[in-house]
Amino acid sequence: MELLAPAGSPAHLIAALDAGADAVYLGGKRFSARKFAGNFSDEEMKEAVRMAHGKGASVYVTLNTLIGDMENKALAEYLQFLGTIPIDGLLVQDFGVVSMARKITPHIPLHASTQMTVSNLDGVRFLGDHGFQRVVLSRELSLAEIKEITDQTNVEIEVFVHGALCVCYSGQCLMSSFIGGRSGNRGSCAQPCRMPYELVDDAGRPLAQEKGKYILSLKDMMGLPRIPDLLAAHVSSLKVEGRMKSAEYVYNTVSAYRKAIDAAKQHLLIDTEPLKLDLEEEFNRGYTTAYPDDTAGPSMITEYAPGNHGVEAGRVESIGRAAFVFKSEADRRLADVTGISYETEERTIAFIPAERLSSLKKGKYRALFEKRPLAHAHVYWNVKIPKKSLAMKDLQGKIPLYLSLSATPGEALSLTAADDKGHAVTVLSDVLMEKAKAHVTSAEEIEKQMSRLGNTWFTLADISASNEGCMVPKSILNHLRQEAVESLLAKRREAHEAGIPRPLPASMTPAFSKVPSEEGAHVTVRTTLLSHVKEALTAGVRQVIFGGESFSHRPIPWKDYEEAVRLCHEAEAEILFPTPRVVREKYQARAQAQLRKLLTLLPDGVVLEYAGAIEWVKGEESLAVWAGPSMNIFNREAEKEIERLGFSGCFLSQELTIPLIRHIAKGSDIPLGAYVYGRTEIMISEYCAINAVMGDKDKKHCPMYCMRGRFALKDGEGRRFPIHTDEWCHMHIANCHVLDMRPYFDELKKAGLSALTLDVRGNEGSILSLCKDACDILCGRKEAPGAGRGDDVTRGHFFRGVL
Repeated sequence: MELLAPAGSPAHLIAALDAGADAVYLGGKRFSARKFAGNFSDEEMKEAVRMAHGKGASVYVTLNTLIGDMENKALAEYLQFLGTIPIDGLLVQDFGVVSMARKITPHIPLHASTQMTVSNLDGVRFLGDHGFQRVVLSRELSLAEIKEITDQTNVEIEVFVHGALCVCYSGQCLMSSFIGGRSGNRGSCAQPCRMPYELVDDAGRPLAQEKGKYILSLKDMMGLPRIPDLLAAHVSSLKVEGRMKSAEYVYNTVSAYRKAIDAAKQHLLIDTEPLKLDLEEEFNRGYTTAYPDDTAGPSMITEYAPGNHGVEAGRVESIGRAAFVFKSEADRRLADVTGISYETEERTIAFIPAERLSSLKKGKYRALFEKRPLAHAHVYWNVKIPKKSLAMKDLQGKIPLYLSLSATPGEALSLTAADDKGHAVTVLSDVLMEKAKAHVTSAEEIEKQMSRLGNTWFTLADISASNEGCMVPKSILNHLRQEAVESLLAKRREAHEAGIPRPLPASMTPAFSKVPSEEGAHVTVRTTLLSHVKEALTAGVRQVIFGGESFSHRPIPWKDYEEAVRLCHEAEAEILFPTPRVVREKYQARAQAQLRKLLTLLPDGVVLEYAGAIEWVKGEESLAVWAGPSMNIFNREAEKEIERLGFSGCFLSQELTIPLIRHIAKGSDIPLGAYVYGRTEIMISEYCAINAVMGDKDKKHCPMYCMRGRFALKDGEGRRFPIHTDEWCHMHIANCHVLDMRPYFDELKKAGLSALTLDVRGNEGSILSLCKDACDILCGRKEAPGAGRGDDVTRGHFFRGVL
């Protein structure tokens, strides 16, 4: 089982290798999902690969963002560069990048990023069939689900084991994108989930105000106690998150997991609590094992603060007018801390520097405050973390070196160097040894010169020296030692690179037959309500997407599906059934059976919201299969991959501009769609804010407050984001503004779009007027409204685009 560490910069790389990482993942200066990490220049990346392979560690390069067509030339050049260095794998999200990598770097193994939202076995199988060596699963899966997958596939499975948790399924979050134009899918997430929000009811009244406001900010994942279970599940790689953290964080975290993994491999029981406490001193926003334990709930949120608050000290015992007294479970010297953090009456975390603290007797301390603490508030020590030296001479995780030297008069000096993996080299001096006239070089002198390994990854473990009366100059000993070390490192690199697996062949067979679907510019309506279907058809809509997640927590009745098909076919309109946006492994069989049963109603087609669902309709010959927007089709190469698979149509990414849509459409042979109206779904989560604020138990014991009313999140600017829940118990968050592109239908039509989609999910009122208006504008029966818009309306990314 591989321990995979983050390397946000060359310093992080050294820290990770020194701590015992088996592999590192790193990004270049372009196309990385951590755009604001230091990252690696081309020359730094070459040296990183040399260093890591010499240490015996693998290097995976992250190229896990969506790429715009205007970046194709730069992407091709970057791939060509990567093809010249022996990296161990390429981590990708974008189907377009996959296509280009197959053409330019066919020798580099492909790894599917967690941004591809793979949450079940069918997703893994699909990617395995298409040449992926490894898949990084969604963080939300339980240990039981992970094992269910690993037991039934030969594809390598990688899982996150430690670090920050996104509240949304990775690859599906549009919150940062739609609020501020910084896309998580492009490596620029602004982390709006770490901001304060209030849960409000339909009238905008705050609920459960005694709770903290950081109700979308999740604690960090902590996998130390679950290492034996992950080992038993045959997981290939355990991934530590943290390319944006410090080198000290990387070293300490990787060191802790190295100890836990090594103990588990030897079937030794280890108390992980001391390791956890050490990590808390470095960074602590609270830890959770909720996802691997399948206990998502209120205990997951940071509640009072989204960042590092330190190591728990104790609780406030008494509060005065300007100071409070707290008791610490463990005594701390004030010289060893930068201060304390504590919970305030405003339900936030405040900081007090060490100079405002004083020691009292019996583990008690006095703190001068500016913000009054909560009664019996938790108090946390902020500990000083010593800076780790990353100079080679100070590193701890070095390779044992075994040397054997032979000095014989009339022969070249011979030095054999070997490591602990069986690699060995022998180097000879350029000059012949001579018998000493006065001083014979002693064994101690030889060992002193041979042990000068400070600037290398080696440490001298043992040396044997045979000297038959020669005087060996120090300069020759030093030169031979350096040559032996370089030769041994080269041999280690060669052995490592010979073991890099060849990429798996990709299936080029279409998954299903391409069936003609509604072409030409037309209005499409997406809904879950039968009343909306009737109104849409009355207004002249020619294509309806009906079903998918219910947005009401209750499954859509079977009779509604039957009636929707009948109504659409009577009106000679096309009806498509969508899959859920995310299907966890434990629900996969149920979701697949549900879709197969729905297909007996003979809809005209389906909309697949994630790649794994391709397995559900593979081989269908009379079904129009559309790719949904959740598949993040962002460029022409990705669209061509969709066509090659046999899709009949494609709904493009919701982060595209009109010029980018136009470029994709020019090269497309299938109808393309885009969502042009509605409250865009900006987040889907396994965690539920309603349950976290209103309840006190995990989702398995949820009292289902979501079925008792309508809820929204209100941010600091007063904007409200509606919350919906579905029958799979996902939380869906909709945008605070309504997307409305009706004034620009003509531009969208000219750009090459066919399905201009009105997404009316979450709207329980009449849509007749909206649909009639949209149809009339598109057909030219009515003049488009002016470009002016109210405060509640947005044009999405059609004009502004994303970073």
